[in-house]
Amino acid sequence: MIVNVHCHLVNFEFVPDSFFKVRARVREKLLRTRFAGWLARLASGLIKLFRGTNADYVRLHEVLALVRRDIRGVAETLAAEMELPGLPDTEIVLATPLMMDLEQASLNVRPECPYLLQILLMSDIAARYPGTLMPFVMVDPRRPGAAGLVQKALEELGFLGVKMYPPLGYHPDPNSVGNGRAVSAELSGLYDYCQDQGVPITTHCSGGGAYSAELVRSRSAVSILCEPAGWAKVLQQYPALRLNFAHFGGREGGSILNRYAYDHDSWCQQIADLVQRYENVYADVAYHDEALRARSAEAYFCNLEDMLRDERLASRALFGTDWPMTRHTWTEEEYVRPFLRRLPAGLFQRLAFENPLDFLFPGRRLPARIGRFLAGRPGFPPPWMNGHIQTSAASPTAHGAPVP
Repeated sequence: MIVNVHCHLVNFEFVPDSFFKVRARVREKLLRTRFAGWLARLASGLIKLFRGTNADYVRLHEVLALVRRDIRGVAETLAAEMELPGLPDTEIVLATPLMMDLEQASLNVRPECPYLLQILLMSDIAARYPGTLMPFVMVDPRRPGAAGLVQKALEELGFLGVKMYPPLGYHPDPNSVGNGRAVSAELSGLYDYCQDQGVPITTHCSGGGAYSAELVRSRSAVSILCEPAGWAKVLQQYPALRLNFAHFGGREGGSILNRYAYDHDSWCQQIADLVQRYENVYADVAYHDEALRARSAEAYFCNLEDMLRDERLASRALFGTDWPMTRHTWTEEEYVRPFLRRLPAGLFQRLAFENPLDFLFPGRRLPARIGRFLAGRPGFPPPWMNGHIQTSAASPTAHGAPVP
């Protein structure tokens, strides 16, 4: 059994047109046309013909078709891929889609679907796939009342955790001079609540991704907001905070592929230092495409195994894919396969199942708030929870049915 702690549910309605222009210099309106779909299929065919079936962007037409679907259709596709049909006796039993609040991400253009409505749609998906898709709500502390909105989503709408994305324009430290007073207050309120309630937080920690309009041309500023060391003072003030550094630091200043844990300036090393100092700090391997490429896989897995000989790090590494950001080239099964094949069985079990459960469910107990939201819904609790997550302590729901 596998738990994917890092994936997303997005479509054209959830992402501003300007974000596509920044990333691909193509207007969303063009990408949504039938001509674009035909062109993407032609491009994928040519890539496959001349560069082979393992080439980058060989599934470009598939991901374009995916983001044209409504968000429930995207969730349906993810749930189907989680079955991993080509890997007998293996499946992704739980995925935690991380929301993206992109209303201030690029050029101050809002997405077609307002973020508050996105939250309601994701809550509906959590109810449709109980215990299988358990989303994280995103907080942007520049949004007035952000901490209160997140708390409501966690307590009443079925969200399991919180996603943070500092390069949208804030520093994670409430006391940073880079934050205004209102932003600092929202961050402090968020951390107080999450530490007290044991709510897991995943923070973006890579040089790639989305940026605010002010930062899109300033790589140095993005680095300051993203680097793991920026969380040091947060963790000093909130030492029990449950925190996952997404992408294990990415390629900034060193990665698992090239320098992994021994370069003091690497983000990977900064994360390793925080893992050693704090009980609830983790890091995931989402979008580690080095693991999927023939020219780099051998070195990647050699270094990963070497790093995870440290027991502390071996107990804090998490599996994630970043689907559908990786879907232009790899399905979920294709992402899982090299980790399953190259890592020792016991190490893969920790990375992909045991550690994620420890991060997501403190004490391996289902939060009472999730029990209240899901109780009485068909299919809950799912079979994978039996013997792994205690669900019986959750209180009755508004539906009137107790959690089994």
